[in-house]
Amino acid sequence: MLIQPFDMADIDIVAEMLAKMWEKDIARGIEHINEFSREVVLNMFFDPQLALKACDDNGTLQAVALARMKDEINISEQWVKDFLADKDDEERKHVHETTAYLLRTERDLLNLMSENSAKFSFLLSYKHGYAKALQEEIKQLLIDCGVQWTYHITDSTCSWQYFYKHGYERIHEELVEQFSTPFQPYYCYMYRKRIV
Repeated sequence: MLIQPFDMADIDIVAEMLAKMWEKDIARGIEHINEFSREVVLNMFFDPQLALKACDDNGTLQAVALARMKDEINISEQWVKDFLADKDDEERKHVHETTAYLLRTERDLLNLMSENSAKFSFLLSYKHGYAKALQEEIKQLLIDCGVQWTYHITDSTCSWQYFYKHGYERIHEELVEQFSTPFQPYYCYMYRKRIV
């Protein structure tokens, strides 16, 4: 495994990874899912020093982790307007529903975050062990900046069990009706962990 700074040249690869994860769940009905996923990742990227990627021995990107300090959290809606400029009404509706959910959960987490804290704004891994390695690297950078707590948002379609296995405390759980089906409820989870 090779850990390197996240390179914006990899944004399309990451967007495709995210789109594959989302296409059956939160972003169903969004026709331009790769483009939408790209905009989501761009909106979560703030500090290049807190943005890492992990590649396998062949140089293939396998994981990405982006973090940001509490005071750097930006809930910008401009990119949504730009994205929707040339989309049809049905896709606009789906994107508005999805982004409203993402923006609301971001605000909810911000209200729960303590001082001296940071958020892992994006964590995606295709290969076992890679996410943990990236988190450990970023954790040390955050400790050096005086951060005491890290926070995460995830959902029931992701590997939320990871957080229990790695000592995180669940601080919020919510059934999200708009993304649930009669056969599969959709839950939003928020976690925190003290790192010092």
